[in-house]
Amino acid sequence: MKRYTLYLLAGLLLLTSCEDVFDTDSISVVIDNGARIGHPGDSLYSAMGILAQFQRLGERYVFMGELRGDLMTATSAAAKDLQDVADFAVEEGNAYADRMDYYAVINNCNFALERIDTAIVDYQTKVMLPEYVAIRALRDWTYWQMALTFGRVRYVDRPLLSLESTLADYPAKTIDELAALIIDDLTPYLGTRHLDYGAVDGLQTRTLFVPLEPFLADLHLYLNHYAEAARLYYDYIYAHRLIISEGYSNDWTTNTRTEASMNHSASYTGEMLFQMAYSSDAREYHPSLIRLAYNTVPGIAPAASFVNEMAERMYFFTPVNGQTIGAYLLSDLRGQAVNRSGRNFPAAYGWFSFQSDEQHLLINKFNYAAANVVGGYDPDNEAVASLSFTRQLPLLRTPHLYLRLAEALNRLGKPSLAFAVLKYGLTDETLADPQKVAPREIETGESYVNFSWAHANGSNQNVGTARRGLGRGLPFDKENYIIGEQPSLQDSILVVEDMIVDEMAAETAFEGNRFFDLLRVARHRDQWPAYAAKRVSRRFKDAQGAFSRLNDAEIWWIK
Repeated sequence: MKRYTLYLLAGLLLLTSCEDVFDTDSISVVIDNGARIGHPGDSLYSAMGILAQFQRLGERYVFMGELRGDLMTATSAAAKDLQDVADFAVEEGNAYADRMDYYAVINNCNFALERIDTAIVDYQTKVMLPEYVAIRALRDWTYWQMALTFGRVRYVDRPLLSLESTLADYPAKTIDELAALIIDDLTPYLGTRHLDYGAVDGLQTRTLFVPLEPFLADLHLYLNHYAEAARLYYDYIYAHRLIISEGYSNDWTTNTRTEASMNHSASYTGEMLFQMAYSSDAREYHPSLIRLAYNTVPGIAPAASFVNEMAERMYFFTPVNGQTIGAYLLSDLRGQAVNRSGRNFPAAYGWFSFQSDEQHLLINKFNYAAANVVGGYDPDNEAVASLSFTRQLPLLRTPHLYLRLAEALNRLGKPSLAFAVLKYGLTDETLADPQKVAPREIETGESYVNFSWAHANGSNQNVGTARRGLGRGLPFDKENYIIGEQPSLQDSILVVEDMIVDEMAAETAFEGNRFFDLLRVARHRDQWPAYAAKRVSRRFKDAQGAFSRLNDAEIWWIK
């Protein structure tokens, strides 16, 4: 009799010892051939075992998304494989060209999907359907990351006993074909209850599973299905009453730049909707992001061109409860803030000194989702007098939804409505002001023009994303941060689209999305890869040479 293996997290016992759910030393649970998973307790074991392997993709998610973008670079201290990714020079044998970690997740999903009995009902409720859909979505999300990395994938929807020898028997799907396939695969399950096993090891398990509406919206947006994307983003935002909170803002407290209030860092986990989570035990597996980024000899660093662009953005100062702009300053404070005396307030990145006066410009964002061991140390980062390791790796946050909604709305011929996402925030007050949103853009009556629920108790509960780094005075500006008079609607769309891309950089830097952002927008313009090449080439010393090389579409995919 054949026997199949599903990997489980060490120490996971149903209803007990749940604090160890994120450990990754796996044990094997053997299931006889044909055995069914017919109880939610059994599916818990299956789902958590798959998540143990899923964790291994986190570091790659960040590197594949950012090192092929314009915000992050690999330093000379990085491993050659990592430098080659950043230089678009991956050769055979590069660790990041290995597909097996992806297929390990996919194959175990297929094992579980084959055995979950979705026919079991309690009254009219299909008891096992939420687990089935959650695992199916994890499989398809993993396939999508493969496609965004390699450009083509061999799609397998059944468990294989020998991955290496049988994958070649399955047809390769292009990224466009895969997007359409996943939409067809998951759309019938919209509305299925999202999995939630409660809190485990101090983290909420509901954030460990792919939310269907945003995932499908991303696929539709990639395929230029703008109306479907907008509807799905909005449906999820509305269902969960998600807002862009003013509380997650970085602000100068005076117009003389003496002190800053830095709250945006809390948004990294505070607005998280989907994540990879890791054990609270420092001895278990964790991504090396903090070690590579926050180190006296870093392997990854913010691109100088990105830092310079953020420093040149205009900041609009207004005191609390003020109604006019009190000062025009410089710098988007979601990058870093530097006061008039040179003191640095790090945000996504910043200047740091450790055991000497030497300063280092380092990525700081990953530290906001870290666990810290007081008195511990990292032998590979001895200059930092503590032990910090990744606890959470956000994959989807509220700003992603709003900015991609803006991207879709803009392409639907609603540039002022899309721009309002950035500058004013979507509320009934904003939509009712013809100076902010053109009436013709909302008179069509789609569901996604209703944001009355985001304006409650007489106050604006939903602010523009850019306000969180460019100041309280941003909504009062009438000369700088504007669409301006454009020759045509199409020109307005292009102007707003560039502003959305800049805003995605500021609001979601280093989170693993950048390559996908540039790819989508380039496709909207029918300018792939030229649009992305122009932006990414800025981080190379020979920008013109880099642009010429990156204008070859094939160079972007890992071979």
